Amino acid sequence: MSCLRTSFLLMGVALLTGCATGGPNHVYLTTTASPAVLDLGPTPGQVNRAIPPGERVLGLAYDFNTDHLFLRLAPAQVILVIERPSGKILREMPLPDNSPTDEVVGTNTGPAAAGNGVHSADLAIRSGDRHLFAVHPEGRSIVELTLFGEFVRRIEVRGPAEPIGGLAYDQKNGRLLVLSVSSPAQIGYVMPDASVTYYVTLSAPVRPVSLGYDSAAGRFFVPLADGRTLGEFDSAGNLLASHPADGAITAIDAGPRAFVRVF
Repeated sequence: MSCLRTSFLLMGVALLTGCATGGPNHVYLTTTASPAVLDLGPTPGQVNRAIPPGERVLGLAYDFNTDHLFLRLAPAQVILVIERPSGKILREMPLPDNSPTDEVVGTNTGPAAAGNGVHSADLAIRSGDRHLFAVHPEGRSIVELTLFGEFVRRIEVRGPAEPIGGLAYDQKNGRLLVLSVSSPAQIGYVMPDASVTYYVTLSAPVRPVSLGYDSAAGRFFVPLADGRTLGEFDSAGNLLASHPADGAITAIDAGPRAFVRVF
């Protein structure tokens, strides 16, 4: 009888431990019309006054381990680290403007082609080690940074001479995702040699300035062609839902919210 009670107790501990690692999935976005970071749910909300006056968000990443938001700002050219939900600014990290030649992966050089005139400066985070990935200003490479903004490497993405349309990180499968600016837009993952394997074609026209991905649900989030509506796509690229925004969407990220934070 005592063994049976012990077994139930262990099962309860295991269930509680599992619940402590993640929570409901959320979608975060910024727009030109608000200084807040908007949260689409499950219970809608926002982080007020997250964006300093005169600044524009170009990229957004959310780390569920720390419950922190990372905002890439212009014209300041910094990454702002914000505690959610208080909106407290924890630190400000300048973006490195160069990289050692011996820490570059891939072979692309020179600026990206004009594409459709849309240029992304998106941001993503790998929650395993909390490394950040930012689109380089030249548009065709990605800079990897530590949690505190230290340079790790630069990935010169191989492929068409067009700018990157957005970045996200697939936490479940451990791969960096990129959005193309082609029409129709495609989503692929970056291989170790910096080439991109495209595996999803989006079924609706989009404005490729940012990419969000919920790896638990297999949902992609990209602004639709009007720039003011967020498109939600399934793992095959089919448009499932559209979410109106209060202005032009500038940055997106998606994922779970942890019940227990790691510091």
